[in-house]
Amino acid sequence: MLKTQLPSVFTRSKILFGGICFAAMLCSSATAQETSPVFMVEENWEMVINEPDVAINSPQVAFFLYPDADCSTCYFQLQMNYAAEAGYSSGGFRVGAFVDEQPVDDERSQIQQCLAWDGDTIRWTSAVAVFDGKVMMAVKDGFGWQWGAFGGPEYLVEMSGQDIHDLNHYTPETSAASVDIGFGKNRVASIHLKSVRITLADGTVRTINVDQQVH
Repeated sequence: MLKTQLPSVFTRSKILFGGICFAAMLCSSATAQETSPVFMVEENWEMVINEPDVAINSPQVAFFLYPDADCSTCYFQLQMNYAAEAGYSSGGFRVGAFVDEQPVDDERSQIQQCLAWDGDTIRWTSAVAVFDGKVMMAVKDGFGWQWGAFGGPEYLVEMSGQDIHDLNHYTPETSAASVDIGFGKNRVASIHLKSVRITLADGTVRTINVDQQVH
């Protein structure tokens, strides 16, 4: 279920739905950055599965997205092929918002199938945006051969009161370096951060073609 007045985020601003060199990209337009901060970041990911094992729910992979690369205690996490916090369940995915390493918001996928298809290629976009004093993250445009289409506004989580007013200190390097295959590393053929789409508050959009293999 969406929180409070979040539908206006999608209809009015169209934010979350509809070699890395982020610093260099911003420096090339310093004047624009001064007047128009980074409002939204969308990361496009691809993961290829290698002989998954349903019996032991393997692999299990966690992706981290830091709105401010200098703040390690405030982040979003996407758990793929499992969900774990107070309890544990297998399959599907879970998205959560964390402050001081404690969950403040989370959503569990309706899909709860364990990955079972060898060679399955799973693609999705992790989007983060700042709006009305809140930092929000959602999974969108997901697709895997076994799971089919997944993601959408029902998988949006948020945090507030963190004194984060823009995403100027986001870096894709931090996201790429933070991928954690907690179980079954041999059952993941590859993970790529394909591209990052940056949206400034004035509506300017830029895409960084990353294509970095992180596993």
